Amino acid sequence: MLKKSSNSKGILSRQNVAVFIIILFISCKVTPEQYRTLSGNIKYRGNQKGPVHIRLYKLNGSARERPRPLSKMDIYGAKKPLKEITLSDPSAYEFSQLPPAHYSIIAYMDLDKDGELDFKPIEPLGWYASHPGARFSPVDLTKENQTNVDCLLRTPTPFPEKDIQREHGALRWINGLPVLQLQGTGEERGYAHGYLLGKQIIDFFEFYVIEDVWQSAKNYTDIYVPFLETHFKIPPDFEKESRALIQGMKDSGIDMGVESLSRDFNQTDLLAINAYIERRAAFPVSSPSSCTQFAFWGDFTIETALQGGLVAARNMDGECDVRKVTVSHFLIFAVDPSEPGHKRWVSFMWPGFIGTISGINEDGLYSMENAGGTGPGPVKGNITPCSWIQRDILEREIPTITPSGILKEMNRFQCDGGGVTAPGSIILWAVPFQGQKNPAFVYEGDRFGGKMRCPEEVRPTHPHTIMASNHHKVYGFDSDRPQLSFGRRVSFSSLWRYEAGMHELEAWARQKKPLGIPQAKRLLQIVSHGSTEYSVIFSANQMRIWVAVDDLKTNMWDAPYLEWKEYPFEELFRNMPMFTSEQ
Repeated sequence: MLKKSSNSKGILSRQNVAVFIIILFISCKVTPEQYRTLSGNIKYRGNQKGPVHIRLYKLNGSARERPRPLSKMDIYGAKKPLKEITLSDPSAYEFSQLPPAHYSIIAYMDLDKDGELDFKPIEPLGWYASHPGARFSPVDLTKENQTNVDCLLRTPTPFPEKDIQREHGALRWINGLPVLQLQGTGEERGYAHGYLLGKQIIDFFEFYVIEDVWQSAKNYTDIYVPFLETHFKIPPDFEKESRALIQGMKDSGIDMGVESLSRDFNQTDLLAINAYIERRAAFPVSSPSSCTQFAFWGDFTIETALQGGLVAARNMDGECDVRKVTVSHFLIFAVDPSEPGHKRWVSFMWPGFIGTISGINEDGLYSMENAGGTGPGPVKGNITPCSWIQRDILEREIPTITPSGILKEMNRFQCDGGGVTAPGSIILWAVPFQGQKNPAFVYEGDRFGGKMRCPEEVRPTHPHTIMASNHHKVYGFDSDRPQLSFGRRVSFSSLWRYEAGMHELEAWARQKKPLGIPQAKRLLQIVSHGSTEYSVIFSANQMRIWVAVDDLKTNMWDAPYLEWKEYPFEELFRNMPMFTSEQ
């Protein structure tokens, strides 16, 4: 009886628990009075027509927690929308019967009517933003309904499909990629640049610099504009060329208005484009995780078509805006200065760049920058944009292309802290291999100082190769704490990319594997991580360039896995406009 009684009590206890759970579930269920409504208007000022899809996303996190914002990959399909509405044209919309929570709204015009967001053709896209130029803002429905949740659909302006030309400049399509050819003085080149690509310059500024880098017009205006106006030392040649570029934009007849700023584009905005990496100099930031570079030559390449020549290569990572403007507006510059003693140079950047952080000159000098770390200390002034420093060295006669020679040239641009690259930069310099000891070397520096790193100083220790990701290996480095830089933990991404590339190079060296362009492509694939908008390979001795650009699909940025375009250096200057009349 006692056993039975005990068992009965156990059964009763489980029944009580079950009843309690049911009651709790019923009490927690949202009642009709608690449901919310979210409504607003879809706005569009263009002339394209098509159905408008409005996607509602429920954000992760409880009503009491700060919601996790949407990511770019969520919008590209990684997160399924809770609900979706389709309108015949831009107009009012409403979502009802929504449980209290945080939500975000994304809308696009489906030009090809395939039911998906596309960037080829470029479809008008927008989202609810709490401030002009802001990212995908949460909508709080935890306490009340929300109205006026509006979205403005916007579309970047693609490059013209046919070649265009005016005096001192031309935009040409060469082997499938856009090439901006510029010839003349800095002012003449600047004017042609602005005249030909004014709209695309504003696109890059608004959709990348404001929306992606600063994530709102307010952040840009309140934080970066004062920093640009008080902490920079602008070289006179930069000033002249930028002034001419702005004038060219105005004279082309485009609308100079910047939607999110409610004012016209100006020279400070152009400086912001050229100094977008100096954002890291405006305030302390965590270690960045972006690009990877390497070079190999001599023993590695002697048994290939390179015949011992040097190959330098880079993945450009991280400039990944949700509209893919850094892909649609990727641009090769072919610049032929007319100033005495100035060399021709090629750059792989975007509209509006007077300088470059990815450049090559006619002598085969390669200079490309990775984001680097910086030591603790105050913000400093008298900053010269790194993009101008690299351009200045590429286009001028340099007495000796050696680690000490380049460091001497860079030190002409020291800021108040005594360093050269204020945001913290890692720059790979390389030249054709002619038997010299150091045809490639890496500058590691910040606003307080810097050092040149040569082959064999760190792994991989083979004398004919060098590598760089986003952490310093000699400047601010402690061998007893290799995962730290200036006492701060290095990002996992930078560590694994360096390790992956290093081990591959070392394995190839042990196996005495001949390395050529196919191996350079493979190595760029190995160190990529879904955020590479473009990749460049340069055969310095042969003066040949390979470029791969990400596609416009709504997925990750996988440039080194896509189609590679090959260019002899001279081909980029083919049919260079001299002093022709506008056509």
